[in-house]
Amino acid sequence: MRSLKEETISFIRRQFLQQVPAKSFQFVLPSVASIANTEREKYEIVSDLEVQHELYIELCESDNRFKRPPIDYIGGVVKKLVLLLEHLQVDIDDDIISYMLFAMANTKSQVYIKAPTTPQFGAVTYLLGEEVNCDDEYITIEENRYVISGFGTTGYRTWEAALALGEYILSQRHSEHSDVDVVGKRILEVGAGTGFVSLLCGKLGAAKVFGTDGSEDIVLRLRRNIEDNKLGNVVETRVYKWGNSSGDDTGHVLERESREADYKYTDPVDLILGADITFDAEICELLVKSLDIL
Repeated sequence: MRSLKEETISFIRRQFLQQVPAKSFQFVLPSVASIANTEREKYEIVSDLEVQHELYIELCESDNRFKRPPIDYIGGVVKKLVLLLEHLQVDIDDDIISYMLFAMANTKSQVYIKAPTTPQFGAVTYLLGEEVNCDDEYITIEENRYVISGFGTTGYRTWEAALALGEYILSQRHSEHSDVDVVGKRILEVGAGTGFVSLLCGKLGAAKVFGTDGSEDIVLRLRRNIEDNKLGNVVETRVYKWGNSSGDDTGHVLERESREADYKYTDPVDLILGADITFDAEICELLVKSLDIL
């Protein structure tokens, strides 16, 4: 059983690799924050200089296991930690301060002032937990974490509902009455986006996974994520225009000039998954039609 210190460092590591925005980043376990009577008690673990140095190693030094977040992001997290420690009026690890100064000197300030005109992609790592029995216990995805929408699609980042669905799938793995047992199943994900759910199913032992999306560019990026996670033998990608089926022309009027869907409803599937599928009410009817066909 891990100590409270180990749990705290693991909690911080997960947020860091997942690139949780600095403004939302937490340096204390929720279970500890809920029972602490004072701020000093709440942040007692990260106030310790030895723990701070371990965090410096986790956040600031190179790690060959995972792709590193951009320096802008690392600097933002480290700065938030330093400000917290200054507020607590405790000693701060010298290496953490040095890295913060280094990051400030090497960060393009305009990144925070002007929104990028093109998607800015970087590696985001999702730790699945030590109890997951697969070749490696993480998923790495190239995505754009810094834009809510824009660029004509929301499929450039992994959204919270996909993570919630992933957690649910993991929680159901050893349940006798699970509705989402993916082992040995043929699975189709609609609105796959970055493909987190499809990749997770592939890692957990699905027989075949079809990761589908209506955007050809999103599907191309999904294929790269599949290759990066070495799941090409299990996870396939398909462009799927909702409302279209093999050989007909019943899609949305704006889609009729697009090429026919790659996904054919004759491919058998055992389970259909989707999370944060759409926010556009106008295409929900097409989604329902596709689910009926499938």
